[in-house]
Amino acid sequence: MTIPSDRKLIQAVFAGENTAYEKLYDRYAPLVRAICYDTTRNLADAQDLAQDVFMRAYEKLGHLRDPECFGKWLVGIARLRCKEWRRQRAQGRDKHVGLDDAELATANPSNDDRIEQLREMIAALPPKERLALHTFYLQDKSADNARRIMGLSRSGFYRVLDRARKRLEQLLVQEQENIR
Repeated sequence: MTIPSDRKLIQAVFAGENTAYEKLYDRYAPLVRAICYDTTRNLADAQDLAQDVFMRAYEKLGHLRDPECFGKWLVGIARLRCKEWRRQRAQGRDKHVGLDDAELATANPSNDDRIEQLREMIAALPPKERLALHTFYLQDKSADNARRIMGLSRSGFYRVLDRARKRLEQLLVQEQENIR
């Protein structure tokens, strides 16, 4: 069974096939949630933002010029929505109420501190490097798909990914030295 391209799925959406957008959602939702989580640091808020991103994308799907660039276009919408969310938070008008870290830790006692540390270290990376890690490792995308989503050449993507890995390694080494 072949996996349909973004172009074919978008054509199916326009043809009225309801499941086509669901397939696009399933393909890109983890990446969009990761981008949103980088901004919110709260899973519930990240999920809400991700849903909003997909609703906006669906409403504006007719404006997408190249269906093969759907992933890159969606990432742009996610970044814009996250920027709006930060602005709303700064103005004190955020409609989302999230649990603070203490409440979250008590609500989920199986919370692994190491995973949270890794999330914080990834969050400390520059946005382009975080996106490279998310698309390639966390989304398990091929390098070719990941570079297209990011709008980079193959060598450019590998340079960004390499910088991200090296920077993350430095952060891990620093953390280990702080523990000793």
